[in-house]
Amino acid sequence: MTKRNPKQEGTNLFDCKPQTGPCPIGCNECFHNREGAFYVDIHKPHMPTVEEVGDGIVRVNCGHDSNIGRDEVIAATARYPRRFFNTSIPKFDFPGPVVLTANPREEEPVAEPIWPFHDGAPRNLMFVRLRVSSTNLDFVRDGVDWYGFYQVPVVLTFMAYFTDEPRVPADVLKAVDGPCYEWRVRHINSYWCPTPAFIRWVMGQYRGNRLVSYCGSLEGSYCRFCRNCETYYLQTIKRLKGE
Repeated sequence: MTKRNPKQEGTNLFDCKPQTGPCPIGCNECFHNREGAFYVDIHKPHMPTVEEVGDGIVRVNCGHDSNIGRDEVIAATARYPRRFFNTSIPKFDFPGPVVLTANPREEEPVAEPIWPFHDGAPRNLMFVRLRVSSTNLDFVRDGVDWYGFYQVPVVLTFMAYFTDEPRVPADVLKAVDGPCYEWRVRHINSYWCPTPAFIRWVMGQYRGNRLVSYCGSLEGSYCRFCRNCETYYLQTIKRLKGE
């Protein structure tokens, strides 16, 4: 049996990754590229069988990027009736829903996508993922505003850090009124992880904005606490079918 991503236990999601080797994009704190951190050998393809997936939803490229070798990725995953693609490159020419990570280097401004959004967002854009740290909140707010103008859902992903303890600005520390990060195991590796208090404070700034949610929950970062990917996948499929 193909090894399951421990984050996805208890859900209808299944990872797959056709590519081998490190991802050339080099997103900050990438656990796929860090030796020994990914849950399977990155030098081999990770492709669950159709029987294992059943009527589940395949998340293409939790690690690596679906726009790297795009044609090969599409062909290799055509066996799965239900799939969506993940990328940090704003190119959406895929035969199904796409999730865009808009700030792979989260301490830099969120760049406007190449796609001509003046005609509206691509119909297969499932949602935009924004990586959140204690020092990039202005950039995140800009990204929420930009994509929100086009009615694109935004899922905030609170970063966990392995290399160094995150720096927390004094005003953020005061507003949260407690630590923003704590060292603990998240799924299979230890990181400086965001505290519930920090997550609650950030999300409070978007209270009432129906387009903004976050990955995981205050209970933990497992997919079963979240269901964003499953929900937005089904909504996107309905949109693509014209329902």
